[in-house]
Amino acid sequence: MQPFEIPAQVHRILFMRHPESVANTQRFFSGRRNVELTEHGVEQREHAVRALVAFNPDRIWTSPLSRCKDMAEMAASQLGVPCEVKDDLAEMDFGILESKRFVDAEEILKPYGLTFPWSSDENGHSIPAPEAESYEQVRCRCRNILNEFSGLSGRTVCISHGGYLRSMMAEIFGIPGSLSWNVHLANVSSIFFTSTGGSDFKLGGFNLDPEEVIRRSTKSSFYDFRDIWGVTEGDK
Repeated sequence: MQPFEIPAQVHRILFMRHPESVANTQRFFSGRRNVELTEHGVEQREHAVRALVAFNPDRIWTSPLSRCKDMAEMAASQLGVPCEVKDDLAEMDFGILESKRFVDAEEILKPYGLTFPWSSDENGHSIPAPEAESYEQVRCRCRNILNEFSGLSGRTVCISHGGYLRSMMAEIFGIPGSLSWNVHLANVSSIFFTSTGGSDFKLGGFNLDPEEVIRRSTKSSFYDFRDIWGVTEGDK
């Protein structure tokens, strides 16, 4: 095998965030609650489903929350592939901040001496709001998903949430959970990794809109001698 060549049994993984919801536009913490999509979000979902079909996964895993699950089931139905609900892909639980506006978080947490994003104690462990998940708890769920990838090849799609996917990136790259909140992640944008097993996860694309996923999934790249996306001339 030449240096940097992608092995034949590589696992290609696409994480995608859900479409725009009323919580996104009205700027409140939705967390574990089901919230409706906006009209724009419904349009985004159509684009996202086309992208998922173009990616042509062998399996689709989804958060149980409707803003993810509905889109996952639409794509799986068109593809004829399994769609499996994974509780570990659910959004982080924001505890007493759930359904509260972002701008009110500081006042709500002030009596507890807490902040959002969560601050850390002297040992580097996050201090969540009452009834909320710590970064470490969310990352434990992320690790469960990464462990499930062990032994898989082909293509897997995971549909999840902004907070969760930031934690997933922190877990993969081994950075503090608080730093992951410095990342912009648009609705129906995707993060693409390749893996050859174990803890080997290599970032191949970030914040990709659906049209970019379609292009990379269907057209070989003039610039990519490693064929990261697994597309060769004549595949499509």
